Amino acid sequence: MGIADDLARRQLREELDANSTALVAVEQELETRDTALATMGQNYDTLTERIAELELAREDSGWLQLGGESWEEFSRDGLATITYWSRLFYLKNPLIRRGVDVQSHYVWGRGMTVNIKDDDINEVIQAFRDDDKNKVEFTSRQAQMSKERELQTDGNLFFVLFTNEHSGQVRVRSIPFNEIADVIRNPEDNKEPWYYKRSYVREGWTPGTGSTFDQQTTEYFPDWKYHPKKKPTSIDDKPIHWDRPVYHVKTGGFSDWKFGVSEVYAAIDWAKAYKEFLEDWASITRSYRRFAWKATGMKSKGEIAAVKSKLGSTYASGGGTGAETTPPPVTGSIAMLTEGRDLQPVRTAGATVAAEDGRHIKLMVCAAMGLPETFFGDVSVGTLATAKSLNRPTELQMVSRQTLWGDIYAEIFNYVLMQQVKTTGGQLRGKGVVETVEQDGKTEYKLVWNDDVESKVDIDFPPIVEEDIDELISAIVDAATLKGSGLAGTIGQRELTRMLLVALHEEDIDETLEAMYPDNEEEEQVTWEEETAQAIASKFEEGLEKMLRKHAD
Repeated sequence: MGIADDLARRQLREELDANSTALVAVEQELETRDTALATMGQNYDTLTERIAELELAREDSGWLQLGGESWEEFSRDGLATITYWSRLFYLKNPLIRRGVDVQSHYVWGRGMTVNIKDDDINEVIQAFRDDDKNKVEFTSRQAQMSKERELQTDGNLFFVLFTNEHSGQVRVRSIPFNEIADVIRNPEDNKEPWYYKRSYVREGWTPGTGSTFDQQTTEYFPDWKYHPKKKPTSIDDKPIHWDRPVYHVKTGGFSDWKFGVSEVYAAIDWAKAYKEFLEDWASITRSYRRFAWKATGMKSKGEIAAVKSKLGSTYASGGGTGAETTPPPVTGSIAMLTEGRDLQPVRTAGATVAAEDGRHIKLMVCAAMGLPETFFGDVSVGTLATAKSLNRPTELQMVSRQTLWGDIYAEIFNYVLMQQVKTTGGQLRGKGVVETVEQDGKTEYKLVWNDDVESKVDIDFPPIVEEDIDELISAIVDAATLKGSGLAGTIGQRELTRMLLVALHEEDIDETLEAMYPDNEEEEQVTWEEETAQAIASKFEEGLEKMLRKHAD
């Protein structure tokens, strides 16, 4: 009977070992399939990216014009593709978005001031800036930031200047870059644009039924400086809107090209490469997490299965409705093992690629954007000095961009003033004349002010680099007083106040000056040596009280 029991026990043990071995084999097969499915998913993602790259490569072949006016200029379809990817990368790639936003904040973060001495001219410019439609498109802080971003991603801005023929009022709108199909230029001078061809799908609306429909539309707009003596009404039966001239701003390309090119174009490939590097690094790191511990000392498959059953989760048994009978140990638990067995963490030191290894790829993005590495989140390479200042090339880049925008505003302001002088119902009628010069069948206009009109329009941006306010104010005061106790007459009081407000980062300087000097009057011309510091302070306080009363009302 004992022999029979031993045989039964041995047979049962062999069957259990066999079942355990089979169970291990099944689990290994399931793991193999899971790995295969994960690999297939990764392969699918890789295949999708490769297809996108092939499509982009196919489009690359059409970017360069192989004939026509300039073989080295991008075709219009190529520019559309570049702009599409530039905008897409701004939306989804942190490096591109960071670079574009940093420049936008440096250029427009502290605003712009406009100082005009002549009351009438100042009133016209302020009315133009305060117009609700102009705020949406051109003069508000939000519009300024938006246009700066678009100039970086598109390389082109097309401002349309709508002018009221009776009042001379000007409103600014813009045409999206993707709707400008071509630029018609002077055949003898490719830097003189004549017309802008706009081709787009306009959505129509039927008031009676409320239904909408699409209509392909093509129209032409003249360049704002092109004034031929004979103005045709159409080109190829498409209308020309002479009352809506276009002011074109382009960057990123060359002066003899029709269009500009996206300023982030040079950074796109490297931003994509850095993204793929970090994805690969994350995949490697994730693969190391698959196995955290290594158990050794098991001498048979049955022992392996037994250990696995003890360490494995039972929550999934019973279709996911069972209870967990082998919960993980709590922090600080003790592993109690028999002789010959061991449990060690899987060591990955030295076996992985560090995320910092991709730094030089990121530096290519920094170089393309013209920004230092510290602006992209790596503070380890920065110091207190870099945190409080800019390196010289970056500072000059931002100042240059502010100068560009200053020129844009100055030219459009001049156009606004010219319309107010030349239009019958203009507010500046009689304060100047618009002279015309006829040459080569074209007319050039020049605004000439009367001798008694102070027409200068000062456009200023606060300093790019944060300066020591105490030192700056001391320098302004020294310049105004020549280090004496009273004003020396070197700087007028209104201009001195404006300089101090700029130094103090006042947001609405024009409104503050208007509150302090409501009639735009300078202080009375007195003997500066006799004016005491107390009198200056009293007058300054009086202006501040006027400003505060205005805000209180």
